[in-house]
Amino acid sequence: MEKGKMISAMKDSISEVLEKMFFLPLEFSDIARFEDWWSEGTEDGLLVIRLSFTGPVSGMFFFFMPKSLGLSLAASFMGENEADVSQEHVADTVKEIINMIAGNAFGIWDDQAIFDLGIPETVPFGEAEKGHSEAAEKVFIGITTLDDSLALELVAQP
Repeated sequence: MEKGKMISAMKDSISEVLEKMFFLPLEFSDIARFEDWWSEGTEDGLLVIRLSFTGPVSGMFFFFMPKSLGLSLAASFMGENEADVSQEHVADTVKEIINMIAGNAFGIWDDQAIFDLGIPETVPFGEAEKGHSEAAEKVFIGITTLDDSLALELVAQP
C-alpha cells in the first residue's frame, strides 16, 4: 500500500464527505497514532464503527466519533430535532458516513481497483485495537472540528 497516497486519499475523502455533505468545518491534527489521540476515560462518549474491506488491500476501517457529534449530524441529516433522533438513527448515520468516506477514499487512491466493502457495524471501544496482527500497516487520521475530535483509522492486513 502506498501509505502517503492513502493518507492523502483519506483526507480528501473525509473533507468531501464531512465538509461538503454535512457542512462540518474540520482540520486534520498532527496526531498520527491512535495511542496519542485517545485519552483514557473518554471511551464511553465515543461511537466506534468498524468497516471491513477486501481488494488490492484488505483490512478494516475504524471510525471514532463522539456520540454527541453523531447525534448532531444525524439530526441535521434527517431534518429532525436532536430529541427526536434515536441512538439507532445516530449509529446508522455514522455507518453511512464511514461507507461514503471509505468508498470515496478507495476511488481517489486507485480509480481502477475494485474493493468490496463489508457492512459497517458498531463495535465496543476495545475492539478497535484488537483482532489484527502486529504486522498490520496502519494509517491514522486525527480530525478536529470546532468542538470535537474524531478519527479514522485504516488497518491493512499483510
